[in-house]
Formats: sequence, C-alpha cells, structure tokens
Amino acid sequence: MPELPEVEHARGCLERWLRGRVVTRAFARALVGRRVESVTRRGKWVRVSLSDGMLLFAHLGMTGRWMRRAPDDPRERWERARIDAGGVSARLVDPRRFGKLVVARTDTPAWRALGPDPVADRLDARALGERLRGRSRAVKEALMDQAVVSGVGNILATEALWNARLDPRSRTDALTVADVRALSRGLRAAIAYGLSLQKGDDAAYAQDADAENPFRVYGRSGEPCPRCRTPLARIVLGGRSTTFCPGCQVRRV
Repeated sequence: MPELPEVEHARGCLERWLRGRVVTRAFARALVGRRVESVTRRGKWVRVSLSDGMLLFAHLGMTGRWMRRAPDDPRERWERARIDAGGVSARLVDPRRFGKLVVARTDTPAWRALGPDPVADRLDARALGERLRGRSRAVKEALMDQAVVSGVGNILATEALWNARLDPRSRTDALTVADVRALSRGLRAAIAYGLSLQKGDDAAYAQDADAENPFRVYGRSGEPCPRCRTPLARIVLGGRSTTFCPGCQVRRV
C-alpha cells in the first residue's frame, strides 16, 4: 500500500501537472471549469483545492497511482478517473479499486480525523512522545494508527523501528525518553529514504511484482540483519506481517 513517501510523490506530481490550470474534463462535473489552486497532503490523503472553494480528496488505497498522459491518449487499463487541464491528463490507475475520491466543499471527516503528519506537521520527538503517551499497545500498532500518526504504514513502521533498535512488540507506555527520540530519528530516516526512491513522474512501489526490494528489513525475514547479522524474524502483529531483528531490536515491556 502506498505510504507517506509515495503519496507525497503523487502530491508533487499533481501539483506540477495541474496547479494553475483550468479543468476541462474530469470524472466529476463539479470540477470542470475550475482552476486548480493548490495540492496538499496529510497522511495518505491528497487534497486538491480548486477555485470557488471546491475540494477533491484522493486516497490511493492499495494499488492506486496517478499517471501523466496527453488528453487524447487512450484509456489506461485499470483507469478509474481522469482530470484534464491545460494539455495534461492526470489518470488514476487502480487495479484493486480500493482507492477513494471525494468531491466536497469542506474538509471530509476522514481528513479531519488524521493525526499529525511527520512531514507536513514536522512531528518531532516531543510531539511523538505526546501522541504515544497514555497508550498501552504495541509500538508498531500505534505508529500505524492513522489517528495517532498519519501516513505511516507497514514499511515505514518496520524500517523506523529497526533504525531505532526497538522491538515492534514494545509497549508504548514502557518507552523511555531516549527510545522516543531514537524512534523519531528512525522515522525521519525511513521517510527520507522512501522519498529518495521516488523520481520523475512514475511512482515506485515495493509491492510491484517486478520491483526489487530496496529496504533493509521490510520483507526480508530469514536474511541476516544488516547491522548484527542475526537472522531477521517474522511475526504477525495487529494482523500485519512484521519483520524485525531479535538480536539488536530491544523489547520494552
């Protein structure tokens, strides 16, 4: 599933392609004739603001991605929606169709319910600690809760916890101040690395069938830990597959 880095890449692409242009064709009539004024992101949601107060909210779901095409290019396989503006056609391609598109005049409940965004809100160690304080749950589950911290999914949480040397099963109420600082640094590093993988107009998804796994820990159970060479372990936590190093990731209980 696309996480913060992939969605930020999508936001940047839509801004480059559409900002300042007038929509001439779209999947929703309410968008046609309106100028795209800005494209912002919060967590895994993108918000396109148009003239006269119209808003478009887009979530990529599990397989969605925006592609740039010419208006007269043929329909893409799995194409779900398009927005044409100023000679550019932005196509939303989504094979599994779990993505969401919402046209509204006010922020949607899903947008308002999102927790702080690590990039947009510059979530630091102090703020992260405040989000985790008072909860007693596995730290990885807390990180992936979009009401706690928005934009973090399985990949970012896995990599951030490995960076911080924290076992994903560690309880949030057992974390020390030093742990939270390490986790904050680890999350920033994981996001920066994820952003570095996105280049040009084509988004790179680790889950693509033909993609090489670029991550240190995610999806590498059984392989030696890049740091201590202990075989990486795989468990299921909160219904999600979790890879971690039992040798150098400390469990707080």
